[in-house]
Amino acid sequence: MITALMGPPGSGKSNMAVKTAPKQPVHCLDIDRKVRAQFLDSVKAGTLTFKEIGDTISEDGLRGRVHALVKNEKPSRAPRGWNNFASVCEAADKDPLFQNAGTILIDSYTQLAPHLRAHIQFEAGKSKFVWDHWSVWKAMWQETTGILIDYCLHTATDGCVIPEGKFVCDHDKPEKDLIITIHERVSEKPGDQTERVIVTKADGGGKSREYLGTMNVLICGSIDGAFGLEFGTFFSDVYALRVDVEKGKPEWVCRVHPDGKRDLRCSFPRAKEAEYEPNFKHIINGIARKD
Repeated sequence: MITALMGPPGSGKSNMAVKTAPKQPVHCLDIDRKVRAQFLDSVKAGTLTFKEIGDTISEDGLRGRVHALVKNEKPSRAPRGWNNFASVCEAADKDPLFQNAGTILIDSYTQLAPHLRAHIQFEAGKSKFVWDHWSVWKAMWQETTGILIDYCLHTATDGCVIPEGKFVCDHDKPEKDLIITIHERVSEKPGDQTERVIVTKADGGGKSREYLGTMNVLICGSIDGAFGLEFGTFFSDVYALRVDVEKGKPEWVCRVHPDGKRDLRCSFPRAKEAEYEPNFKHIINGIARKD
């Protein structure tokens, strides 16, 4: 199961992943830094392990960061967040927390994004993105996601390598699951009511596009650029979580089938309903919500 959970803050993405992931224990790369506050009971119970990526986005401090942004200068010190995340992932084959996990959770892509942005800016010697940086940005998200997926698909829940062409290791253990969480943003896409587009050259060698007419409104992942629209293509399952409030009482909901605005999908044949309680076991077994 390669799954993305999208939704606004507080919609239950992390809770669904930690509490209901089918393959336990869950190992979380905690970029949001909230395991300590929300899930210590799961840590004590042995169903959750975590590695906190707790670095600041910039090492320059608040005053130095403002100066670099205004002057569009290279930060004076290298940011550490992205390198630390990359180092943890690259050591997965030798990390017992990774090896013994049934599910790898990246929580969240949204908070990982500023670390990647800061790293690209430092390497480019600028504090602002120019046109060429966007291709690097997209490529890194694609490669990072691909590497995480490849690790889970080729590593069993006991840490053994799954031979090419097989779905279990030599001990009959299945592949690991991957879950990433991501917040949402509103985007626009040309549709039937879009009359025409005006293309002009932009600074830095790129192009800007002005659309005339009515655009289709989409809800996509909260990562800037094209990857926020395309990230769902990497995942077998993409679910949208939300909170409905009726008479002051919140109800957490997980939608697993398309709603016309989000590119959702569900790989479990028993999941006939469009919406479920945020519980993987309910979705897998097609257990309908209680009225």
